[in-house]
Amino acid sequence: MQNIRSSVSPYRWVVLAVCMLNIAMSQIMWMTFAPIATDAAAIYTGGNVDLIDLLAILAMLAWIPFCLPAAWCIDNWGLKKGVGIGVVLIGVCGFLRFFAPDYGWLLACMIGCAVAQPFLLNAFTKVASNWFPQEEEALASGLLTMSLFIGFAIVMFATDFVVAHYRGLGAVKQGIDTILLIYGIPSLVGLVLHIIFVKDKPALPPNPIAAEKKVSMNVGLKALFKNRDFLFLLVIFLIGVGAFNAILTKIDFMFKNRPLDIDPALTAGIVGGLIVIGGLVGAVVLSALSDKFHKRKIFLVLAAGMAVPLSLCLQFFSSIVLLGVCGFVFGFFLISAMPVGLTYAVEKTHPVPEATSNGILMLGGQISGLPIVFFFNMTAVTILFGVAFILALLLKDIKAPAAPAL
Repeated sequence: MQNIRSSVSPYRWVVLAVCMLNIAMSQIMWMTFAPIATDAAAIYTGGNVDLIDLLAILAMLAWIPFCLPAAWCIDNWGLKKGVGIGVVLIGVCGFLRFFAPDYGWLLACMIGCAVAQPFLLNAFTKVASNWFPQEEEALASGLLTMSLFIGFAIVMFATDFVVAHYRGLGAVKQGIDTILLIYGIPSLVGLVLHIIFVKDKPALPPNPIAAEKKVSMNVGLKALFKNRDFLFLLVIFLIGVGAFNAILTKIDFMFKNRPLDIDPALTAGIVGGLIVIGGLVGAVVLSALSDKFHKRKIFLVLAAGMAVPLSLCLQFFSSIVLLGVCGFVFGFFLISAMPVGLTYAVEKTHPVPEATSNGILMLGGQISGLPIVFFFNMTAVTILFGVAFILALLLKDIKAPAAPAL
């Protein structure tokens, strides 16, 4: 590769912070009604909870038609315009939910929020590659992944807390309106901050990959599905992301009819919360270690390998202390595999556009969660993690980067 001048801009942290805010808001918009489905059904659908559940399912369904178009927009139009499509949808539709007089209006707003998701989540590696040096790329992707789970944690804890207060006053509608306004205002703030502060890229590339001329999406897709390591990684994402989503979705079911030392209803909330907290920590810590040592494979092997015994422990342990420890460690290793895997894909497949490889991996993880939830069985999930572990062992690690030209 010919010598290319490179430079690391401190402005990268501003771009990252704004993107983290908007990604967190996308999760909040998606999951707003999950903790208060019964209350929302009483207000909007005459008690039909299935119609409220549909609002959350929309986000997963939207990935199928919009994943590749979103990746194309990000790769060809850049962060400002490509990601901006999603930010506008989240900001406008998220705020307009406050004014929804009926379910039809609410559904239209939630469709807009669902369509926005691929435009934001497909940009993880684009942000990292455009703005960060190679020794910080996985960390940047890790912080963006962390923002996903910050949004998830906020909506799970804050939504029911606020609505429960108004429920006690007999004013559920006012409680839902309050939470929609609380979430709607930051979504508009995120839109304004994106317009003002987000730039496509710095004046000089921060790493050699950012300086490369990228191939078209069609050429890139063909290259991805001919790349042995990418195909192995895709299967690992199919298993890892799908199984993780399924476990969180079915966590109540996991602890039913099991002799536990506390109330099973409390167990699901405690263990699920510790899985998310462990993931928040792991996404940053292991991503930073991956960058420090410039190793990706070992962290993917660790994630899949640790998931095998830990999924068995979650299936059979009865002590809340042991289950809590297992849940934290499970989230710590498994969630950290996402940013490391996304970074590995970019480094293994360049000059394929970053959003293209990112989008295919995220799409696979979203789609696979549906059948794993439908046919949920923890023993089968453990076997799938074993398959992911074998595939991770077969990956070829990346080479250490050459010193940048000055």
